[in-house]
Parts: sequence; C-alpha cells; structure tokens
Amino acid sequence: MTWFTWVFLGVLQGLTEFLPVSSSGHLVLAQSVLGVTVPGVVLEVTVHVATALAVVVLYWRDLARMLAAVARWPFRRRPGLRGAAVVREDYAWRGLAMNILLATLVTSAIGFGFQPFFRGAFEQPKVAAGMLLVTGAVLYASRWIRKGRRGPSDLGPADAFWVGIAQGLAILPGLSRSGLTIVGGLTRKLRGEAAARFAFLLAIPAVLGAALVETVGSGEFSAALRAGVSLGGLGAAFAAAFVAGLGAMVLLVRVVERGQLHRFAWYCWLAGGAALAWLYLAGGPG
Repeated sequence: MTWFTWVFLGVLQGLTEFLPVSSSGHLVLAQSVLGVTVPGVVLEVTVHVATALAVVVLYWRDLARMLAAVARWPFRRRPGLRGAAVVREDYAWRGLAMNILLATLVTSAIGFGFQPFFRGAFEQPKVAAGMLLVTGAVLYASRWIRKGRRGPSDLGPADAFWVGIAQGLAILPGLSRSGLTIVGGLTRKLRGEAAARFAFLLAIPAVLGAALVETVGSGEFSAALRAGVSLGGLGAAFAAAFVAGLGAMVLLVRVVERGQLHRFAWYCWLAGGAALAWLYLAGGPG
C-alpha cells in the first residue's frame, strides 16, 4: 500500500464515521475496489480509535463534567442554595453518564451475541453495499420525524435502550452508526444537536471497547505485524482519520440542526447501488 492509499483510507474513515454514510461499509468497499488487503481488522481498529479520540477532543468539557459529577456522587448532599444547584447539575450529568453506560451495554450484548455473524459480514462487500441502501431508507425517513425539544439531560433509560439497539445493529458494515443512533434519538424527541451529541459521546465506549476486543482478545495486531503491515502507514491513516473526523462532526451537527439529515440518503443509495452494480455485473469480489 502506498502512503496515498493509507491517507485516503484514513480520510474516508474520518468523514464517514460521523457523516451518516457508514464508515465500515466504505472501508470494506474501498479495500475491495482498490484491491487492498490488510490482515484482520487492523486498519479498521486503527482509524476507529482515531475518530474516538476526535470525539474526546471536541467534547472534552462534557466528558470532564460527567466524570466530575460521578466522582462527587458520594458527597452529593450539600447545604445552601449553591449546594442545591450543584446537586441538580451533577444529577443531570450523572444521568447522562448512566444512559451512555446503559446504551453501551445494550450494544455490547448485540455485538457479542452475534459476533460470528458480524465478522462474516465484514468479509462480504455485497452485504456492505446492500446495507448502504437500508441506511439511505432510514435517513430519508427522518424527514417525517417531528422536531423534538428534549436535551441530553432529559434522556431516560428507555431512550438509551432504544439508541443502544440502533448502535448495535449498526455494527453491520453499510449501516451507519451515526445515522442510526441520531435518527434513534430524534424518534425519542431529542433536539437535533442533542441527538448528535449523544450519538458522538456514545461512540467513545463503543469504538474503544471493540478495539480492545480485537487487539487483546484476538491478537489481530500481532498477526498484522507478522504479515508486514506498515506502522508508518497506520500512523498516517490514524492522523488523517482524526483530522477528518473533527471536521465531519462539526458539519453533521449543523446539518441535523437544520433538519437536513435526509439529504444523505441520496448519497447512500447512489453509493450502495453503484457498488452492487460493480460487484454483480462487473464480477467484482465478494
């Protein structure tokens, strides 16, 4: 693989991880079209960790407040008006942290329960192409969802459970994690910005957890090193994914706030349809 290819795949991941067009689907199809072979899921893990770091950088204040609220929980009883205000604020941030945990547990149950099925899907570009069409349908349907007024602090366990299911299904290549989780939040009457923020924060444990399973549990990175995968190339892909991911998040928040998420459906249908045509009619692999 050339340096251009590594950077291209990193930028592709960074943009498509947060823009609702499925990063995993694009990586599977891009590697198939370009004839790129990377052992296991080492490239997938590398660029996903980069995008998780991008979320941490962009939302570090929210993460710091959640961690502080959880840390202060044993000392939550405070006298006076200012103390009462602190307690109320901490309660909201702890609630958000608990909802992220609940949604993550739901996603993890789906991921571990259907792990062999998901692994097999990543080896089949036709699955990724077909699921892009499904993503397009979900995004287009979002135009009929009435605008909500709820913020992240208004989320309840039922909302987190629903969004966690959406994220679990999006493990399939071609199903957009950001697209499905944001639409899931919109169906629960969240504001556009709030739905996007919850989806982005939810990506951190999901992505890092998946990376931990792949690197520690399955030994994918050691296999990749034995196969001669370029660490410099992986570093270039990491940096490209990080920068592109930051830009994609800022853009998507604006799109969702304007109620224009459904516009991405046309791209998903075009990309999925073109990929299927190439795979079936031109005799492409998978």
